[in-house]
Amino acid sequence: MEKPTSNKRIFRDVVLANIDYDVKANFEIERVFERGDVPDIRNCFKHYGLEKVTEALLNTKFLLELRM
Repeated sequence: MEKPTSNKRIFRDVVLANIDYDVKANFEIERVFERGDVPDIRNCFKHYGLEKVTEALLNTKFLLELRM
């Protein structure tokens, strides 16, 4: 699987070359939805697919805190 195209401003505190996109998929998806714009979100869906993005977002820490 090739790396998703992410805007560097979303990951300004991370070295993009060091991200394992399979292991850290939830981290990347959360970060894109927190800090990205519409093209970033579209790229996230293209790379991970609807099912993986939905699963990651439903298990995010900030949503779990809101549900309690």
